[in-house]
Amino acid sequence: MTDAAKPDFEQNLVDFGSARFTQLRPGQRQVLTTYADQHLDTANLAIEMPTGEGKTLLALLIADHALSRGWSVAYLTGTRQLAERVEEEAEDLGLDVVRFAAKDYGGAKLDDYHQAQAVGVMNYWVYFNSDPKVGAADLLIFDDAHLAEQPLSGLQTLRIPDKLGPARQLYRTICELVVAHTDAYPGLRAMLDGTARPGTPPELLSFSDWDAIVGPTRDAIGASPLVTDRDLKDEMRYVWPTVRDHLTQCGVLIGPSGIEIRPYHPPTTLNPQYSRAKQRIYLSATLGSMDDLQRRVGGGPVTRLTTATPLPPGATGERLLVLNPSAEHPFDQHVLGWALAQTQAAGGRAAWLCASHAEADILQETLIAYGQQVYRLRPGDDSMVDTWSRVANGHLITAGRYDGLDLAGDLCKLVIITTVPQASSEFERFVVAYLGDASFMRHRVGQRVTQALGRANREATDRSLYLGLDPSFAQMLADPAVRKSIPAGTEPTIRTALEIYDQGWEGTLRACTSFWQPTPQASASTEAAAPTSPRRKARPGRNIGGSSDVFSANAEVSAATDLWLSDHAGAAKKASEAAAQLAKAGETEHAAFWRYVEAHAHFDRGRLQDLAAARKALEDATAGGPRTTWFRRLARTVADLEGYEQTADDTDRFFLAWDEWRREAGARLDRVLSEGRALLTGSHDQQCEGLTRLARLVGASGERPPKTEQSATDCRWTWSTVKRAERRVWEVKTVPKGEPKPLIRGDVNQLLGQIEVETRRSAKTRVFGCLLTPATTTKDDAAEAAHDKIVLVNHGATVRLYDMLADRLRQYDALCGDNNAEARGEARTRIEALLPQEDSWLGKLLAPSRGRLVTADDVAAIFPST
Repeated sequence: MTDAAKPDFEQNLVDFGSARFTQLRPGQRQVLTTYADQHLDTANLAIEMPTGEGKTLLALLIADHALSRGWSVAYLTGTRQLAERVEEEAEDLGLDVVRFAAKDYGGAKLDDYHQAQAVGVMNYWVYFNSDPKVGAADLLIFDDAHLAEQPLSGLQTLRIPDKLGPARQLYRTICELVVAHTDAYPGLRAMLDGTARPGTPPELLSFSDWDAIVGPTRDAIGASPLVTDRDLKDEMRYVWPTVRDHLTQCGVLIGPSGIEIRPYHPPTTLNPQYSRAKQRIYLSATLGSMDDLQRRVGGGPVTRLTTATPLPPGATGERLLVLNPSAEHPFDQHVLGWALAQTQAAGGRAAWLCASHAEADILQETLIAYGQQVYRLRPGDDSMVDTWSRVANGHLITAGRYDGLDLAGDLCKLVIITTVPQASSEFERFVVAYLGDASFMRHRVGQRVTQALGRANREATDRSLYLGLDPSFAQMLADPAVRKSIPAGTEPTIRTALEIYDQGWEGTLRACTSFWQPTPQASASTEAAAPTSPRRKARPGRNIGGSSDVFSANAEVSAATDLWLSDHAGAAKKASEAAAQLAKAGETEHAAFWRYVEAHAHFDRGRLQDLAAARKALEDATAGGPRTTWFRRLARTVADLEGYEQTADDTDRFFLAWDEWRREAGARLDRVLSEGRALLTGSHDQQCEGLTRLARLVGASGERPPKTEQSATDCRWTWSTVKRAERRVWEVKTVPKGEPKPLIRGDVNQLLGQIEVETRRSAKTRVFGCLLTPATTTKDDAAEAAHDKIVLVNHGATVRLYDMLADRLRQYDALCGDNNAEARGEARTRIEALLPQEDSWLGKLLAPSRGRLVTADDVAAIFPST
């Protein structure tokens, strides 16, 4: 059948004679007219329309026209629930559709779809999988387009989670292979022992280190029950045959929650289900930049088509975003208690949007411990949404799902965003931690927040509250690169949230109460509970560059695809092009990453001249480069290629931790540091909390174990060195009044028991005790008991350590200026000279003190004189 003439979509709608859909809205009419005039044959077209504008009807009319052209059509959604809704709207329109689901295909339905007699409606995982039963379509419609990233990348991503059973055994086997080969990755020691905190940045194995262990790794994976035991039905069994012969073309990331072996971007253009389509249409209310959409999908360059005017205020009902105004973390008792109180006010049902599966696991365990009913939504299995929707009280928990969930109407009145949605995979966590100037990641934060704010608001009658629990939400939402990615229709909601945040807990609780108990005079707009601000003069605003001004994705995706195909010359050329484009945009660290990929392509080819080319690519990237953590890592790879080993820099963990804290606290950093200092000089409970702040200053992970733990310690510190994982368990002693008494044996005995418990829990970690005391002298029997297992720390020593490191962090923050890589590198160089110069100084400072008290003077002595 030949292509049809230019369509008249308004007349087509009339011809359907639908009782529900009688006319086009202005935005629909404008987009369809432009599509008919300019984009009938555009290969990759993104249509961005606000929530509530009617994207589904628009897409169904395009699908109808495609069938008239003799094209088969696949309409893809994020969940079965949404697929059912598309099917329902199609039936109300009068368009023939067939819906597919796992194990539900049917011969007649497949025939109607393949013969272009009906639109095939299904979720992404039904269409994109290792053995698709549905043939490739001529027209692909990606509804909530960003959800395609998970199934597309999953086809070539081998993920080995650190969870009980065969997966943990395989995870540890690979970690052991790495640490046996090199000392270059200090974080692996704690990951191997299971003591690394969930937020620990992942380690990117250099391609040379990966090449050295890829043989035994391939053998270990191939022998694992995860790929050999059909009864386990593990996802790895389906991915392994695809990845097995491409291992050296992959990047390898090892994080505390799992290992990812994957191409740098998904090579989707090689997928017949994608590449055979004549046209692909991406739909979303928040598509973001076309450059980043291409990067995430792994396809071809995308053209954008948007509505000319936004929806009027109130078109999607009333919504209020309220942020955690404290420095407490999302699952701290006070913050979680606030969230659970809002759940009760909302009628007992809430949806929780987590950034990762590891975070969702922790939340699930925490809510269950609180006696709450939990419903966990996992990729490809959305039946839990239906189950949750039928109960009066319950918590729906998702991971990495900010789009593609319809929770409007009476289904859900409360949506809780646990952490800033900036990293949902090991690769994204790596980018956030090491490539600080990669603006596309900050752009994704604004995009995901916007998506989250649409989950429970679809119609004018919807009224929903949204909570942001992460203490860094306000600072992140005020970041210019993040704000640039937030559409005009969402700006008032964000501004209102920031104004409420500035009022502290009092204003926060007042706003929540007002929302649940509105007065008759309250406005029906999204700002009903907002504080009033004086009218200000309208100004054009600051012109901020960022990811929407960089167009490197096509070169990036091409490089990743060519490397997967072993087209090493093509991959190196495209990676070099991407690096040049990013360098021109001022993204120095991000550009250096693609020079690294260029070197990887040369190295994988394996000839002598290729190894020389790999060295040159990295030498060019690092020559005169800033002294940031990423550039230090690249320098170690250069050293390895030149034939000598360079061990990891112990100061890396300082600057990784400090940069994370700076991102989190923003302009509040000085206040947060002052609060931490005050805590260290307060009550027993305050000193315990102050120790967690001091842990961040020394580059360690600090936590206060729940009192339900056996022999729970007051505080626990964990960090890694190139040789081992280190753990310190703290016992805090205070004196209510008067002069401090000498330290006695009873104080020591309690801590000895806690050390014994922690040693059994983490057998490969070096565990010592830290007894924090105001005492200035020690009884002889106490000193003898503490001799080789405990460091006795005078209270003044921790305060002095806090003061000296807080001073250096403040200096570092001031020197970082606009936070570009060059400024951070120069700041690190200057501050490193003011830090203790001895290797592993923290472990030595907190080693057993042989019964002697560590004092403030001991702390001061390890710092260079200034």
